[in-house]
Amino acid sequence: MLTSEKNPGFVSFANEKISIDTVGKTIVKNGANKNLSKIAKTSNKHFELIIMPTEKCNFRCTYCYEDFTAGRMKPEIISAIKKLLKRRAGDLETLHISWFGGEPLVAKNIVLEISEYSKHLASQNPQLSYSGGMTTNAYLLDYQTAKALANVGVKRYQISLDGPREIHNKSRLRADGKGTYDKIWSNLLAIRDSSLPVSILLRIHFSADTFQLLDPLIEDIKKEFLPDPRFLFVFKAIGRWGGENDNAIKVLSLKKKEQAVQSLQTKLFGENIDSPQNLPDPENYVCYASRSNSLVIRSNGDVAKCTVALYDDRNKVATLQPDGTLKLIPGRIAPWLRGMETLDFDTLGCPLVKLPG
Repeated sequence: MLTSEKNPGFVSFANEKISIDTVGKTIVKNGANKNLSKIAKTSNKHFELIIMPTEKCNFRCTYCYEDFTAGRMKPEIISAIKKLLKRRAGDLETLHISWFGGEPLVAKNIVLEISEYSKHLASQNPQLSYSGGMTTNAYLLDYQTAKALANVGVKRYQISLDGPREIHNKSRLRADGKGTYDKIWSNLLAIRDSSLPVSILLRIHFSADTFQLLDPLIEDIKKEFLPDPRFLFVFKAIGRWGGENDNAIKVLSLKKKEQAVQSLQTKLFGENIDSPQNLPDPENYVCYASRSNSLVIRSNGDVAKCTVALYDDRNKVATLQPDGTLKLIPGRIAPWLRGMETLDFDTLGCPLVKLPG
């Protein structure tokens, strides 16, 4: 690696398709289209942990791929995570912890404990910037919970809605079969009415059967949340992700998905389609699983790369040890990182596709 004479802020490689700037941002250029690039932070100064404090869930969404067999994270795993974070803190510039499940708020006290510890580490290491986020169904995200989480640095959320009440309540069900829409909506309104320093990405799901039935939800969002810049929006087609109901899911073609997304975006944003609140799928996305500085820690202490392939043996790359070190499984990590070697755009976007082994 040599520093570029034209731009001393960048590190140049023999392969001109890739460069890394001084803050660790990696830029991979597509030789076929110079206007396209893949961008991600891959420097070892930047660390992302995706932590699953429990793999149990209070929902039973009809398209979910998880089996909910792994339970709540045990105290010894929590202790090992803290030791891992302490080991790394002195060398890091940024630490981002993303909470996933199951439903992470079913184990809220674990989220608060590790987040508070991470915030403490940042206070003890002036060079370290810590942030937290969560993928949650929001059923348990009342105002007091959101406030407590914000106080320990968890301020970014991804929350899914499947449509207006009557549609949402057919697919995003509680474990006891009851609907969930009203509680989620109430929690979102409470956060909107607060001054909490949060960012909420509303992930609006649609399927071949529902994408033409979302107008009432879109109108409610335009009224209640669009005026608040803390709320961001993305439209996502439901897919077959390995759940027991996959065969019953009608999958749209890529072209029809793109057309549906464009139609829904136009309905929500009108002429303001370039609004910063509109978050379409980026062409330059590098999957977290392609990055060497991103790991998933499951509730049982297994270390993985991907939150989708949870039951694929190739996805277990290490186990977390009591002293905070990782015991690697030989040959397991390299296939996930092959995109950074081959610079193949599709592999960088999803290394699970055609994963060797």
